[in-house]
Amino acid sequence: MQRRAPCSDTRAALRCARFDVVSLTRQWDMWIDDEGLYNHPVNPAATALARRFGFTHQPYHGPVLLTGGPDTEGNTLPLLRQQLIGLLLTLEDL
Repeated sequence: MQRRAPCSDTRAALRCARFDVVSLTRQWDMWIDDEGLYNHPVNPAATALARRFGFTHQPYHGPVLLTGGPDTEGNTLPLLRQQLIGLLLTLEDL
């Protein structure tokens, strides 16, 4: 299934031309600049968050956009209140 996010909004938030998604969990996605390694410094918070969920193979660079996971058709869902609270608590523990 191909993932879909609002492209222009995602590009604007990430300040990039191309982006990719890291599915941290079924409920949380982290959208990244696909060329962030070349355009931005390491983002320590994003790297720590990804590592918390087992993505230990690389550091993440630049701004990230955190959203809910996909719906059944692959569309990106917003973060619900309880997801946002859980995400903030997770970030606080890092």
